[in-house]
Parts: sequence; C-alpha cells; structure tokens
Amino acid sequence: MDSAQFQRALAAFQQEQWSQASAAFTTLYQAHQTAELNRYLATSLYHDQQFLAAEQIAAENDRAYLIDQRWFTQRLTIALKNQQFIFARQWCHLPEAQAWAQAGLARVVTAEDQARQTLSATQRVIAKQFYHLGDTDLAEQQRRIKRAQQLPLREFLRGVQYLLVDPFLHPLLRATLLEELSRLQLDQPVRLQWLDDQIYTVETAKLGPVAAGPAAQAALTYLTTQFAQTNPGLVANVRQTLNLQLMLLYPFADKVLTAPEAWIDYLAGRPVQTAISPEQAKQLKTWQKRLGKHLQDLFAAINNEKPEN
Repeated sequence: MDSAQFQRALAAFQQEQWSQASAAFTTLYQAHQTAELNRYLATSLYHDQQFLAAEQIAAENDRAYLIDQRWFTQRLTIALKNQQFIFARQWCHLPEAQAWAQAGLARVVTAEDQARQTLSATQRVIAKQFYHLGDTDLAEQQRRIKRAQQLPLREFLRGVQYLLVDPFLHPLLRATLLEELSRLQLDQPVRLQWLDDQIYTVETAKLGPVAAGPAAQAALTYLTTQFAQTNPGLVANVRQTLNLQLMLLYPFADKVLTAPEAWIDYLAGRPVQTAISPEQAKQLKTWQKRLGKHLQDLFAAINNEKPEN
C-alpha cells in the first residue's frame, strides 16, 4: 500500500472532508481489500451520504467491524440507514457483539418504529410482494427475499411463518428463510414443511449454521482427507453439490446422512469404501435421487426451463 496516499486519505477522513476521503479510500481499496481500508471507505461513503455504496462496501467484510464497540456501532449505523433491519438484529446477536447487543438492539427497535411511520407505503409494497413469492419466477423470489430484509421484524416474521409451510415454494428458499431466522435468536418456534412433506415445529434459536451438524462435518472432513491432495477439482465440485444438499436437508441433515463417508463416495462417483447396512445403502440412493430431482428443478427454474416430471 502507498503509505503517502494512505496518509492523505486519512488526513481527509480526520478533517471530515468526506468526498475527498471517500474518493481516496476508493482508490486504495480497489488495490488492497483490507479490513482497515474497508472500514475507512464505508464510513467515508456514509458521511458523504452515499448510503447504499457504504452498505455494499461494509457488507464485503462485516467481521472487520467486530474489533471494538466503535466500529460495531458504525456498521450498525450504516445498516440501519439502509433499512437493513434483519441484518442489524442478526449483527447484534453475534457472539462477538454480546457486550454491545442490548444497546444495539434498542437502536434497531427505534429505527423500525420510525420506519413504520415514515416508510409505511414502501414497506407495504415490500411486505405484499414478500408474502406472495409463489406468484413469480425463482430470480424474482430471491430478489423479494433479499428486499424483505428491509422489513421490521414483526412484518418479516409474518411473511416467513407463512412461507415456511408454503408447499409451492422451492425447499431451498424455505431453508434459506429458516437459516435467516436461526441467526435472529428468537424464542418462538415456527412450523416448517420439510422435504418429506411433513410439518415440523422447529425452535430456530437452537439451530446452527447449515454445515455445522455432526453429519455435515464428518462428510466434509472425509471429503478433504480423501481427495484434497490428489483431486482438488473433485473436492470443489463435490463440496458445491454437498452444500446445496445440506441446504435442502436443513435442519434435519443428521437424519439423512447416517453414513457421511458413503455419502461422499457416492457424490465422488466411486464405490463406497466403508461398511454400511443394506438399509443405509437404500436410504442413500433414495435420498440422492430425491435431492437430485429438487436440484434439477432448481436449475431448470434458474434457466427458465420447464422441469421434467
């Protein structure tokens, strides 16, 4: 990094010459995407009233803002200015933010109340579109889910609770919404229609990330130890497929991946190397076929093709 260029940018920042600072830090950041430059650039953009750009830059490295309360608060301020209420709540629930969470959540509640008054018409449109995801194609559904993060928690939950049991919503999107809820650390349980078409009651506060379960971790470890040194390309391909499968199976992957090593062998296209029971072998093939159909439908939807029956 050019030290003199950084010092000039920093001087503009300290003198609150925000337009000059944002331009200077933009140049620096384009060459070096460091955590420090991210913080300075996003903050400069924010004070220069380039709020969306500030959010986009900060979101590239959220964890850079967990180093102390000042930067945690700055990241929260940028999010709230962009009405990113769901992210803001998830931000406050991160383990690293525990000491600052109470004050942060109080700010989120205040900002949500203000938005209900000043942005009510906009939020009604966002909510209506969010509650009717099934009316559109997959790309539009994903856009609406992203935009729904601008809803206050109460309105967001109202839509999510309906969508989690919507049989016409692709299960990958249902899993995406469920994972969003898990990061909100809410006490209230929700109902979920899972891949077996049964309705389950799920306590989202007890859920972890998609790949955090024992079966997922065992599968990933086996994949790495077996193939990382000899076939890294295969590892990348299998990992991509496995990640999608884990999303589809969320939050019950452990019920399905009862033989994680055999699961990886199947995805890698080689004979199963570990001993499994006939029942496990049958379950593996049944679920691979079922998941393959869901992924086939997903890719067809992405490409605007009609799925095969």
